[in-house]
Amino acid sequence: MFIVNRFLGAVSQAVLEAGGRPNQFVGDGMLALFGLATGRQEACRQALRAAALIATHVDELNQFLSHDLREPIRFGIGIHGGEVIVGDIGYRDHMVFTALGDAVNVAARLQDMTKTLACEAVVSDEVRTTAGLPDDALPMQEVAIRGRNEPMIVRTVQSTRTLSTLVGNQQAVAA
Repeated sequence: MFIVNRFLGAVSQAVLEAGGRPNQFVGDGMLALFGLATGRQEACRQALRAAALIATHVDELNQFLSHDLREPIRFGIGIHGGEVIVGDIGYRDHMVFTALGDAVNVAARLQDMTKTLACEAVVSDEVRTTAGLPDDALPMQEVAIRGRNEPMIVRTVQSTRTLSTLVGNQQAVAA
């Protein structure tokens, strides 16, 4: 529990630093929300920045725990955007604020794909486009998403550390 809590703390801190909101914690995973107070482009850029920061924070955590771990902690991130329903859900004293909708489900499916695609993040092409990243910024792949009839174009990110450069460079170009 100590290591899982430290990991979730590192991930949550990265999400907060990027402007997002840590939301649901399920086991050693977390749902983070972006765009609650920003537009779509900024929300996508925040999510990509958060992914880069997660790598930095997990690197620091791995260094801190190096004597206690047999292997370094690894992670997988799925990033997708779209309209969702947000609000409180639950019963009586057990209400929590969260998001429901296809975008949440797809993000979870993309996160699962990081294992089979051997990468740290899978980003929907919609997020890449909305964030303003060039078409050749990340490798493209077409994947089947459980629960969807049509395949989806995604971008794989071997090392999420590279996203800080991509999002940072795009800011300079947009300025």
